[in-house]
Amino acid sequence: MKTVLVLGSTGSIGKSTLEVLDLHKENFKCVGLSANKNFQALHEQANKYSVRNICIQEDSPSETDIEKNSDIKVYRGSDGQSEMIRDMDADIVVVGISGAIGLEATHEAIKTGKRVLIANKEPLVMCGEFLLNEAKKYQSEIIPLDSEHSAIFQCLQGSSKDDVNKIILCCSGGPFWDKKIESFEKITVQDALNHPIWKMGEKISIDSSTLMNKSLEIIEASVLFGVDANKIEVVIHPQHIVHSMVEFKDGSILSNLSAPDMKASISYGLGFPKRLESGIERLSFSDLSLNFFEPDHKKFPTLDYAKKALSLGGNLPLILNSFNEVAVDLFLQEKINYLDIFQLISHAFDAKDNLDINIKFDTVDEILHLEALSKKQAKVYAERYTFQS
Repeated sequence: MKTVLVLGSTGSIGKSTLEVLDLHKENFKCVGLSANKNFQALHEQANKYSVRNICIQEDSPSETDIEKNSDIKVYRGSDGQSEMIRDMDADIVVVGISGAIGLEATHEAIKTGKRVLIANKEPLVMCGEFLLNEAKKYQSEIIPLDSEHSAIFQCLQGSSKDDVNKIILCCSGGPFWDKKIESFEKITVQDALNHPIWKMGEKISIDSSTLMNKSLEIIEASVLFGVDANKIEVVIHPQHIVHSMVEFKDGSILSNLSAPDMKASISYGLGFPKRLESGIERLSFSDLSLNFFEPDHKKFPTLDYAKKALSLGGNLPLILNSFNEVAVDLFLQEKINYLDIFQLISHAFDAKDNLDINIKFDTVDEILHLEALSKKQAKVYAERYTFQS
């Protein structure tokens, strides 16, 4: 029986993980859950899955009537989450926390020396080399849960990076890939959140609409698989049945296909190297129609940011991610327009003159310090744009 800790349990990744675990009660036991601020939903999950340890992050309530009449232990805040990770010492930690906020939890999970399933790309974008070195130090196993990177991970089994000619990241294209750029200035927050395939959190939904998520995924793939960014391409595949592909030096291409459901990659990560029942819908090839398109880099300049950041080197990926997080947050607050997101992110390459991009990290605190400085710079650049009332 393997024990599992699910961080971000009330989000889409967390809910899907619990559904997969429910199919394999004889092999896995969930021992802890964490959520950002939905205490009611978190407590209900704990009761449903007989979990006795939970952690609530933001806006942590003081002791409630629910809590007083329960034998569930409640941890609070980021320090409490780290404490819970240490206390549980689970065999598998699922990190389903969106954004850079997941860095501390990811690092703490790595320090347990166990298997870490990472669904959020930002920590690997910010400090991939640091985290991989820490995983080696603590003999921890990192397995990606993003459908694209899980697909690459699966395609590479039995091969080495020297066999790879090209990695092809598939991209659903989000809600605007086939829209004319003239319509972009009228895009609202609700428009951008309305992803045609995936039901995700706000931040990643906006990233998907700008294709910034693909830029971050290029960095993540380069870090995880040790492949030069120039060997990574992006294709738009609206059906998102093919999650990613690997072209090898002999000209053959391996791809990973499934219904667009995160439970497929989650079950693979939980069971690796064995495969588990995931509960997803099966494909019917007679009904499939698969299309692939070249992305428009003029409409989505974000696609070029990753390779530029990697070519400039140092901590440019961290700075790029910080500028993106600030831009997305301002857009969600309706303080900047949709097109301003692209402009603000592009200033990450100007900010390098005011930030130390070559500093080597020894601790998470040092990483978070540079992130804070980067976000401060991003907010300075944001003042140039017209804020809505």
